[in-house]
Amino acid sequence: MIEQRNVLISLLALITIFLGQALSRTINRVIVESINDWMLVGFIAVGIAGVIVLATQINTPGIKGTLSGFIAGLLIWRGFVDGPMRVFAEIFSMGAIDFGGFPLSGRYALLMSTLPVMLAMLVLYGLLSQETRCNFMRFTLRCLRWSPGKPTPAMPRSVARITAVETVFVQWGIFLLFLFLGGALSSPFYIAMLVWLVYLLYQLLKLSQVDYAFRYAIPVCVILFSLVEVGAFFGLYPEPWQKPAEYPVTIAVMSIVFIGCLFQLVKMQKTKT
Repeated sequence: MIEQRNVLISLLALITIFLGQALSRTINRVIVESINDWMLVGFIAVGIAGVIVLATQINTPGIKGTLSGFIAGLLIWRGFVDGPMRVFAEIFSMGAIDFGGFPLSGRYALLMSTLPVMLAMLVLYGLLSQETRCNFMRFTLRCLRWSPGKPTPAMPRSVARITAVETVFVQWGIFLLFLFLGGALSSPFYIAMLVWLVYLLYQLLKLSQVDYAFRYAIPVCVILFSLVEVGAFFGLYPEPWQKPAEYPVTIAVMSIVFIGCLFQLVKMQKTKT
């Protein structure tokens, strides 16, 4: 039986994560449009801001640490990865490519080339790490019928750092998944992702612990956001977060709702305890 409180937690988590992704894109868009010649400096400043958020909240427990880690992960991803790739694609004169019939800009080609790096990082810090408690990694290890060992009991963990790392890797991995398999398989892939999304949403509704539910919702909402972007890519609707100058009121409302959801999530955990 799914409780009403679980539904509210899941809804708040999904709205927060969705708006967080959208608003982080808006930050990068503002940098591109306002300081074009100094884009790299602007992006790096965003990444440094994420590092500062994480460093100052590294030992914060519960939902506060989780939310801080999520915000830090978004800023680090946009500032150190997604943004600079746009700059380097221009520096290296990487033109648009055609992959599976989809016209992709040079920065996407640059991102796709990072697939081996991401896989190496997942192997080193996921599959070969005794301390990993990631459900996906543990599931993969069970499928392989092998394990590097059990995590150290009662070992202190920083939920802020864990959430930041998960946010970066989930953005990275799902982005690559959509670029490679979306381009190769097209509609069947999107249908499969939609079915997977429904299953993950059902599992999310079973969770009652606020901070854990939020971390579980990160990959769920990244898939949802990616599917929304696919629709925008085909011109079905606009993306206000990509055009802040045209939709200032929408961006303002999104920011207010985002902040409100953050406070409500913290309040819900306090109410539970």
